Amino acid sequence: MSQLESQNIDFSMLLASAAHDMKNSLSMFLATLDRLDEVGQGSGAEISSYCSLLRGEASRINNDLIYLLSLYRLQNKQLVATIDEVYLPDFLEEQRLRHQVLIRAAGVSLNIKVNDDVFGYFDAELISGVLNNAIVNAAKYTHNVITMSVRQEQQGIVIDVEDDGEGFPATMIHENNDYQRGVSFKSGSTNLGLFFCNHIAALHSSGGRQGQVELLNSEAGGGIFRLRLP
Repeated sequence: MSQLESQNIDFSMLLASAAHDMKNSLSMFLATLDRLDEVGQGSGAEISSYCSLLRGEASRINNDLIYLLSLYRLQNKQLVATIDEVYLPDFLEEQRLRHQVLIRAAGVSLNIKVNDDVFGYFDAELISGVLNNAIVNAAKYTHNVITMSVRQEQQGIVIDVEDDGEGFPATMIHENNDYQRGVSFKSGSTNLGLFFCNHIAALHSSGGRQGQVELLNSEAGGGIFRLRLP
């Protein structure tokens, strides 16, 4: 059993974390509604921009609730990974279609890079939740482009979600290596989504290896959310 799978989840901390995140999102949501009301008959582009903000914050609230429910089920041994063979080109295209409204509203593009012959073995529904977290965050911080890419390695597959924004703060990259500290209040974001992603990745294991999440910055400066699956 992996360290993450055997680790007790502190739900008092998770609930406080989720309340903190949702409070911030609701504050932004309400402030944007007030601003939208003031704009009234403003330009279509301005109204569209505010609607994009609302959509993004509503998505974050919804995601926090999904993370809490999933982690609760994991803690109570009600959540297991159902491993199937997954054709990656189709799987990534499904993720793009799922997020096309958000991507369009954010005014960015979502590109896919994957060879036609790549297959993986994982729980498609659970990993969709992990990539949802990565894509929603990338859409918030990227300048123009998000790129989803997959490569096959000897020990499994690697899925990257890369943006062309300012990159991850060094503290966030460091703290992702400590899963309990990943839920903290230091930076205004509790990283509840990353906590969820790390635990879902760890449900996938094969040959003594388990899935894991890495955060890093590209040479160009953007952030890379990297998911390794055995």
